[in-house]
Amino acid sequence: METSFININFVNWKQNLNKGLWLVDFWADWCTACKAQDIIYEEISILFGDRVSIGKIDVSDNRLLSDQFGVRNIPFLIVMMDGEIKAQMPGIQSKEYLINQIKQQIL
Repeated sequence: METSFININFVNWKQNLNKGLWLVDFWADWCTACKAQDIIYEEISILFGDRVSIGKIDVSDNRLLSDQFGVRNIPFLIVMMDGEIKAQMPGIQSKEYLINQIKQQIL
């Protein structure tokens, strides 16, 4: 089963991220650590289903968004609920840690 992530960019970010629970991944195609995280996102997507959306922001194409969210290194993850940042996580994160961060927003 292949999970489809939602491509977030400067045009659509407000309409997407302002509603519901999101795990937002700032990444780049050249970043091998970012690609390794995708396996975890697929597992999270299966576990939580439609209770959480997973958005991907390519820093190479979205410098303004990266600056706006204070991204300095990638991967960089943000958990957002209804447009409000709930957690920011620089670097690679374990599946267990991400699941815990998401559960805190669902409960």
